[in-house]
Amino acid sequence: MGALDTLLDHPALWRGRSATPAPDAPVWPSGHAELDRALGGGWPRGQLVELLGAPFGCGETRLLAPMLAACGQAGYRIALIAPPATPWLPGWQALGIPAERVLLIRADADRDRLWAGEQCLRDPAFGALLAWLQGPVEAALLRRLRLAAAESRACAILYRPPQAAQQPSPAHQRLQWQPARDGLQLLSLKGHGRWARSGQPLHIPDPHPLPGT
Repeated sequence: MGALDTLLDHPALWRGRSATPAPDAPVWPSGHAELDRALGGGWPRGQLVELLGAPFGCGETRLLAPMLAACGQAGYRIALIAPPATPWLPGWQALGIPAERVLLIRADADRDRLWAGEQCLRDPAFGALLAWLQGPVEAALLRRLRLAAAESRACAILYRPPQAAQQPSPAHQRLQWQPARDGLQLLSLKGHGRWARSGQPLHIPDPHPLPGT
């Protein structure tokens, strides 16, 4: 990590595109009233969000099912890049996510996954991007994805392993997740608003598990 990367990620540094969204910034609903309040209305569109946790494939995508349903039903495409398991699309469709709107992209290297994500974000047909990363990532590549997200109307989600929390990131928001007895527990590592400052976790119940994740 170079000195410039460290400086650019310092929380005291003001940026032209602030991490704090405008009051009328578009969002996709999370499907959970408490999480909507914590996020400032819902999952932000035009922002890069990191979800850090493990193990991949234990059901972490279920958190986003209401958002994906709203996105697909609004006529937008949904990009899934290198998910840990092949989604069972009939099950997704039962939750209101149109299967015909889902694009599955395979890529082995994180660099290729980020490149594919950037191309999707530059296409206005996409309203949501979910990408799973495996290891450390160059900050320059994440900044490119952040810029692409900021110039789009899409919600860009990166799933990263928990050790990524030790590395600075230009993402607008970073949330740590872990499985709970009947849902997920979320902690804001980087973001805006009262929740990010509180350091308190949120428990998100899981009434409808998302098949194939």
